Amino acid sequence: MPLNATPISRNLRTSVRMLGLDIEDLLALGVIAVFALIIGQFIFPHDMVVLGLPMNWFCFLVVVMVGVPGLMIFKYGKPRGYLRDFLAWHLKPHTYSALARDREITGPYIIEDNDELPKHPKGANPRA
Repeated sequence: MPLNATPISRNLRTSVRMLGLDIEDLLALGVIAVFALIIGQFIFPHDMVVLGLPMNWFCFLVVVMVGVPGLMIFKYGKPRGYLRDFLAWHLKPHTYSALARDREITGPYIIEDNDELPKHPKGANPRA
């Protein structure tokens, strides 16, 4: 009894891209463009027209026309999912190492009676 084989696609790891951008990036850009459309609806008067378009639609198109090339330049040579990781890193609170040297505190923490006070820059209040 022969084994029937079903043909499958060999490119399962191929990423889906449009205009050189990941789908997630285009969705994020679309959400920002829709917010620009909504905000433009409330900010600009209804009779304001630029190049034959109402101002809110003009804002929408400007976000799309500047955002796509901007993201393409920003993401050039970066791996897939870079924008998501970049935003997650900048939006989360950062924790700092307790072993790293402090750039602001350069003098000793405890001053003995026979020690001289460290020199402070202008505007800093020396300890009494």
